[in-house]
Amino acid sequence: MEAERTLQCDPDIASTCLNQAIDLLAVESQAGLLPNRSRGGLARWQISRVERYVNEHLDRYIKTTELASLLDLSVSHFSQAFKQATGMTPLIYVTSARLEAARQYMLFSAKSSSEIALSLGFCDQSHFCRVFRRETGLSPQAWRKLHTASHHSQKAFDATSSHPAVPSRGRLGSI
Repeated sequence: MEAERTLQCDPDIASTCLNQAIDLLAVESQAGLLPNRSRGGLARWQISRVERYVNEHLDRYIKTTELASLLDLSVSHFSQAFKQATGMTPLIYVTSARLEAARQYMLFSAKSSSEIALSLGFCDQSHFCRVFRRETGLSPQAWRKLHTASHHSQKAFDATSSHPAVPSRGRLGSI
């Protein structure tokens, strides 16, 4: 609220303050201070183990008890530590991983929504469509149409430019 008041009173001072804050965040980020600022949670190797397990088992129902047992933790301790470390519950993380995999399938394969849904552990196509629409605001078909068109136009652009296209990692990003 203070920043908003300053912005209304004196935009030049507000701009200077915001630029200083951005510079400070950039310095902290480069020094590696931001990712480790939370206390507790899970160690990096524990998060990696869970991430690997989830990615290898997206095709079936994944219980929080399975993930907790990977790390020899109780379900409640695991759930709390996982959320503290990643900012999301294990269930939301698994769903996000499934949705990211679904987006990759829709971009790079001709599989139908039904095939994608079943191959990624969704109950059925209807469940997949509901979750997908809730998270993206679009149906899977509309998302695919929109993004494959832009993906193909980007490929055409990359083919004419002097720099090769750099593919994305295909994951949500590091947690």
